[in-house]
This record gives sequence, C-alpha cells and structure tokens, in this order.
Amino acid sequence: MKPSFEGSLPPLAERTVTHVLRERAERHPDRPALAGPGAELGYGPLMDEAAAMAGALCAYGVRPGDRVLLMMDNHVDAVVAWLGLTCAGAVEVPVNTAFDGGFLDHVVGDSGAVAAIADEHYLGRLEAADGGRLRGRTIAHAPAETGRGRFDLPPGEPVIAEARPWDIAALFYTSGTTGPSKGVLLPHAQAYGYASPVYIGAVGHNDISHVSLPLFHVGGQLWGVYNALIAGARAYISPRFSASGFWREIADSGSTFAILTGAMARFLEARPPSPLDRASGLRKVCLAPVPADADAFCERFGITYCAGYGSTEAATPLAAPHGVSGAGGLGWVRPGFDALVVDEHDMPVPDGQIGELVVRPHEPWTMFQGYAGRPEATAEAWRNSYFHTGDAVRRMPDGEFFLVDRIRDSIRRRGENISSVEVEAEANTHPRVTDAAAVGVPSEHSEEEVLLLAVAHPEGPPDPAELFRYLADRLPYFAVPRFIAFVPELPRSASNKVMKGPLREAGVPADAWDAEVNGLRATRRGVIEI
Repeated sequence: MKPSFEGSLPPLAERTVTHVLRERAERHPDRPALAGPGAELGYGPLMDEAAAMAGALCAYGVRPGDRVLLMMDNHVDAVVAWLGLTCAGAVEVPVNTAFDGGFLDHVVGDSGAVAAIADEHYLGRLEAADGGRLRGRTIAHAPAETGRGRFDLPPGEPVIAEARPWDIAALFYTSGTTGPSKGVLLPHAQAYGYASPVYIGAVGHNDISHVSLPLFHVGGQLWGVYNALIAGARAYISPRFSASGFWREIADSGSTFAILTGAMARFLEARPPSPLDRASGLRKVCLAPVPADADAFCERFGITYCAGYGSTEAATPLAAPHGVSGAGGLGWVRPGFDALVVDEHDMPVPDGQIGELVVRPHEPWTMFQGYAGRPEATAEAWRNSYFHTGDAVRRMPDGEFFLVDRIRDSIRRRGENISSVEVEAEANTHPRVTDAAAVGVPSEHSEEEVLLLAVAHPEGPPDPAELFRYLADRLPYFAVPRFIAFVPELPRSASNKVMKGPLREAGVPADAWDAEVNGLRATRRGVIEI
C-alpha cells in the first residue's frame, strides 16, 4: 500500500550545505554533531572549524568554483575537510581511496582539479597521477589512530561563502561500468533532496546515525552524514564496516540508525547469534537493495527498516519510509518527482511489465546538472525530457516499483531474458550461501549460459548438485544456472555493489561445476538426468 508521505522540504533557497550548517550551529551550538573513535564535535564548533578550514584554503589559493580532490579515509576530519571546501565556495571531488594507476589518472585529469586534500598515505599516489599534474598542489592531512589529526595549511580568516541552490556542491564520479567513470555535477539543492530524512523516514532529531559506508560515496556522505546534519542529529563516523564488530560498535557509539546494503545485511545474518543482536540500541536501518529475508532480518535484530531508490544522478525519486512489500522493492514515487517505466522507444509499458525506469523532478536544481565535460552523454541520458536510469524495473498497480536488474546485467538465454538479481535473490536464501552473483557467459549453443558465483557459509559450501536442484525448485527452468562456482569473495565497489564486468570477462572458472557435464538439466518438467 502506498505510504502517505508526511512533511515537506524547506524553500529551495534554504537547501544548501552552508544554510544547514549555520542554522544548526545557531539553534543548537552545543548539541553533538559528529563523533568517531576518540573524537566529537558539536554543531557550533563544527561550523567554526569548517569556516576556519575555508579560510585556510583561501589563504592556500583555493577560489570559489575551484575543484579540489578529497582522498581521505572515514574519520571526523574528512567531514571537516568536505564542509571546509563547501564554505570556501569550492567544488568537492571525492576520490575512491582504492583508486590507483589509470583509474586515478582519469579522475585527476578529467576533473580539472586545481588541488587535492589527502591523508598522508595517499599523497604519493596523487602526486604521481596524470603525469604529476597535482605535484606541489596537495594538502596533507596527518591522521591519528583515534581522535583528530591535522592539516598542513596556512592560517586564514574564517570564511563562509553563501551558497545558492544551483551552485555545484560536488563532483562525484560514477563507477564507470560502461566505460571510463563520468563526473556527476551535483548542485546544493540536489544534495539536500538526496539526503533529507523527510520522505525516506530515516533519522530523527534524537538519533545517532552510524556511517560505515565510505564518505567518498554519496551513500556515506549524503544518506549518512548530511542526512543526520539536516535532522539536527549526530553522525558517528566508523572507519569501516566490520560484520564481526558491528554490533559492539553500535552499542558503544549509542547509534540508533544505520545504512546497510543488502550484502552487509547478509554478512550480519551469517554471524553466530550474540546477546547484542537485540540489545545494541539500534532502532532502524535503511536497506538498499532490500533482500528477500528483510522481515526475518529485522525480527532477529529487533529493528525496523526504510528503503528507497537513490542514484548519484537522480537523487532519491522513490522512497519507502516503512519498508516495501517484497524483495527488490524500491518504494513509491515521492513528492517532487515523476517516474515512468518505458520500453526501448520511451513509451510507457503496462503495470507489471519490465521496462527502464525514467525520472524527472518538479523543481529546478534537484537533480544532477550533467556529466562534466560530456554534453553528448548528458543529452543521451536526458532524452525525451526524462533521465534514463539504466535500471530495469516493474511498476505494480498500487504504484510500488521493483528492481529487476541493471539493463546491462540482464542475461539472454534460449530466447528468454533473465534477471540476474532474481537468480541471486534465490541463491541467497540457501542456508549455505552468504553472497552470490549471477552473470551471463558465452554458450556453445547460442546467446548465453548462466554462471552463479557463490560465497559459502563459514560452515562450508553446499553440494553443487543440491544447490542446482534447490534453485530449480525456485526459478524458471531457463534461469537455473548451468555453472556453479564457489569463491572466497565477490569483487565489490566502494558502495558494496558487485562489479559484474570483471566476472563476465573472466568467464567460467576452471573449477566450476557444470550441470550438463554432471548429467543434469533443468526443464519445464523439472530436473532430468541426461
């Protein structure tokens, strides 16, 4: 049933990072805003530090509109650096801390950054990138194991530049799964709409938001930290996600809200029962994507969940503040957006049929303002007045949307289109599987075969033939994987999404189990021996 979205966003002029920072500091200067291992900052001191950082950056030579790379681990100082850049009127360019070589060369060169702020252990990589273009223009941050570090910057007069909703706040790079990563231009109003807890049903004034997603990703920075700042809550910055230490950190930090990917939820479910499972203090999580056993997950840990659809380009046009009705649910269209499901000619398809999700906003500046330096790619994504997400979805009669797959990840086998997401969802229900990815691999017959790569439960993997039969009972016969291989882990992006490109390119592992070689085949009549 479609939720009744409560509340509303403030006037467009107030949807800027600097307005939020100043308003919170004036109303609740002593209220805790940020915390991390050995560190804590109230809203008043946070604004003062951000303004001081902005003044130091101006003294260093950073000017309004300049693009500045930010390559830092998860800690309180990384948030201060982000807010300092914003208060200086500069454009933050977060960098994946795993980037090196050609990946880093591309971001350094493509962004046109004039400087970089980085933890000391990343300086060598940055200064060598793109032929050394930033050598001599890097600002070192000396981190501390706990508590606060220090920035190598000259002193300056505190500055808070006035931001407008159309000013570009950040340049985030996409994962680049369809070629070199593209820089997405986010204006202030879009960042606010993405992060606002109003429609997603996330944090409240008295919550503590646990942030373990990386801050160089929109999920960590916006849904994590900025979400809490808008609500006047506190954000606890965790250095990294750890399934074994998660519940202890939740309890010790007093966190009441957290953002979890579906993979993170599965890792937590695979852990042995603990007294902290229902006694950590966690109240609610945001799950994306929603796993098949979301209700069982929440029951085990005594929590509730919210969900939604967010992308770097489209903000959060779909939301489900009280959860969804099934696995893969994305929620309903929230106020301020239109969303359609269309075919390859951009014509709407009937409810229940698969098509591409396209969206558009009602207000200006509330979605991305293009791919930096790529007008053709921007025009292609925005064709026929809608942004094309690249996601295959279904819309149900009550308006709820469900993710089927990334269009480029769908598998074509024997004349049928197969959702890799649905194959993975069923594989993940097996008690001896903790994570799974399905990809298409070349077939000696025609089109593709389905390869399932699974991470086994700590107690050991299932028998491949038993897993094959298990899936044959739950999937259309044409979607049952012919090949099954067990791997220690799946390659994941910073946002915990499985990177399927490398899996497809690698093909069938040499030690993979092959159903046909082992005399089994899934048919309309069930599994037969051949």
